[in-house]
Amino acid sequence: MIDKNDKIMLRQIIMEHYTAPENKNLLNNKEAIIKLQDSPTCSDEINVQLLFDLDCIEDSRFDGNACAIATAASDILCNGLKNKNKKEALKYLENYHKLITTGECDENILDELIVFSDIYKQGNRINCALLAADGFKKIILNEV
Repeated sequence: MIDKNDKIMLRQIIMEHYTAPENKNLLNNKEAIIKLQDSPTCSDEINVQLLFDLDCIEDSRFDGNACAIATAASDILCNGLKNKNKKEALKYLENYHKLITTGECDENILDELIVFSDIYKQGNRINCALLAADGFKKIILNEV
């Protein structure tokens, strides 16, 4: 379990996902669904991608150029979405959205995303943290 009071550890996790993201690069698969996400407040621009096997997310990826918060959040979200069905994925994304906008959440659901527990206090970073999540949600809800 991640200690959200250990600010050094939280920063370290964010920087690891920013400098060496595991899920960056899109799949070369025509079945995968891609959604372009660009920030209204800065130059962050990413593509998020989901590959479904029926109702289950088989793989999740992203690509593009974004700040440390947006990149790390994208990478961690990709890890968390894999192998979830659509209902579970939406619950996961809604819980994350609540964390980012209010600071409240079910920590058991979010796992590593808890590193963003203080973002709600930083209005200028909320869009960064939600960029990929909003795109993934649109794909799941067929709003692409």
